[in-house]
Amino acid sequence: YSGGIKHNETYTVNFDVGMLSGSGAKEVKFARLYVYWVWSKRENVGVYPRMEVSAKKEVLSLVTTYTDTKGFVGSYDYFSGVNVYNCNLNTTESNRDSYSVTVKNVDANGSTFCVQGIGLLAIYECPEDDLDCPYIEYWVNEGCDMIYAEYGITPEMATSKIYFDGAIDVKTVRKVHLITVAPSGGYGSGGETAHNRLYFNEESGWLSKLPFLKQLVRLLFGYGGGAWSNVYIANDAVQIGVDQRDVTDYLKPSNNFAAIQDNHDYMMVTNAVLVVEKIDRGKRGDEMK
Repeated sequence: YSGGIKHNETYTVNFDVGMLSGSGAKEVKFARLYVYWVWSKRENVGVYPRMEVSAKKEVLSLVTTYTDTKGFVGSYDYFSGVNVYNCNLNTTESNRDSYSVTVKNVDANGSTFCVQGIGLLAIYECPEDDLDCPYIEYWVNEGCDMIYAEYGITPEMATSKIYFDGAIDVKTVRKVHLITVAPSGGYGSGGETAHNRLYFNEESGWLSKLPFLKQLVRLLFGYGGGAWSNVYIANDAVQIGVDQRDVTDYLKPSNNFAAIQDNHDYMMVTNAVLVVEKIDRGKRGDEMK
């Protein structure tokens, strides 16, 4: 977490990308950089941040910006969001094991913002002769949805759904992992109450109120999804909740979705990646949707 970044001040993160250039160099097929920011303001007025993002002395091109606010009239209702950039991970360069990214505030009019962290997504293809490299489909979702179960908003209302549109031949699947990113996600206090929950293909409705019957239906007909409590953990230094878990048992042939729920935690939902490893080895390389 950067704290307030003023004009001409910078914030730098160094990524270890040695896995791309080690034994059997990988070809990067898709790479994006995510800058997660909050508290963007000029004095007490919310504004969009003006930042310059560079890597290895190259200014990166902005792909898009996703933003949201708390959505109610009150103090500190400033913009938060994520800036998305294309990046070039050239594994033939010297010092190729490290990728350094710098964010600079370029607004001379006095606005400030805070950076919660930077994320790097790299999808690469293995060499043809690397028989240990599996065939994987990546289903990538990105955006920004601020959820906060407070001020009359219930946890059910403060739930963000992420859809993975398209069909999957489940007979060819070896295993599936779901990766989700939630800046600010992770309640610092203890207690028995679940402050955030993650769902995968878990339908709401009358069956969710009857757990025994729900489990029976799942065993008999393969119906049902997964649900987990308090999956995001954060502190004063690390303010981005990241979770990765096996969801193989809950995969459907189509209409797969994840849902993230807030219960007085407060978070932004920004990234969800479904990593589908296939049994078929006849088709080489990685596929991104």
